[in-house]
Amino acid sequence: MNDPVSLPRAGAANAHEGETEHARSGSLLRDLMLGFNDGLVASFAVTSGVAGAFSNRLVVVMAGLAEMLGGAISMGLAAFISERSAAEFYHNQLRREQEEVERWPELEREEIRVIYRAKGFSGALLDAIVNHITSDPERWCRVMMLEELGLPRPVPGGPLRSGSTVGVSYLAGALVPVLPYLILDPGPGVALSAVCAALALFTVGAAKTRLTARKWWQSGLETMATGVAAAAVTYAAGWLFSRR
Repeated sequence: MNDPVSLPRAGAANAHEGETEHARSGSLLRDLMLGFNDGLVASFAVTSGVAGAFSNRLVVVMAGLAEMLGGAISMGLAAFISERSAAEFYHNQLRREQEEVERWPELEREEIRVIYRAKGFSGALLDAIVNHITSDPERWCRVMMLEELGLPRPVPGGPLRSGSTVGVSYLAGALVPVLPYLILDPGPGVALSAVCAALALFTVGAAKTRLTARKWWQSGLETMATGVAAAAVTYAAGWLFSRR
């Protein structure tokens, strides 16, 4: 006969693995969207502004490449530092929780009881949950981190993966508006660049709805309008500069 406690535990373990994988996938998609969208908008704005001011396509390409490389490095490092700082904060708080569990176990056990009583558990079931959680100091501290402080455990290798994902996706996004200027002068090039960038922006905006509950076409149009507006302003500024 199966142990009645082992089945829920096994199910919980599987659920936890599924949630971890889901969070990992969501984080990867978020970084991809962030890098690609920022690279696309920034590059589109820069190349449009330079195209409005200069008639030499090599100048536009150089400006686009400079923005692409500089932005990718900057965004990648920012994402890396952000994730690493979050992981360092988590481990610092975890050490504090471990000290509190060791110094004041009864007080910390009562906090677990309060947390799960608020979730609707009571009586013998509540006692069993509290005893199970507090029987393992590592599990005890992880539960306190998540339930009391709202801090999920960092994904191993998260900073490097996040930084590289944002940086590479930024490069990919920034390349889209630059490509037309490799074969066309700024006059016709800016029109083709605008079409390519607008389509890419709409696609990115529609793809964002995998992380949100918004309508895909609404998100796509909004993202496209934001990028086009930024490029229109910089193009106008470049055009006015060339008329001086």
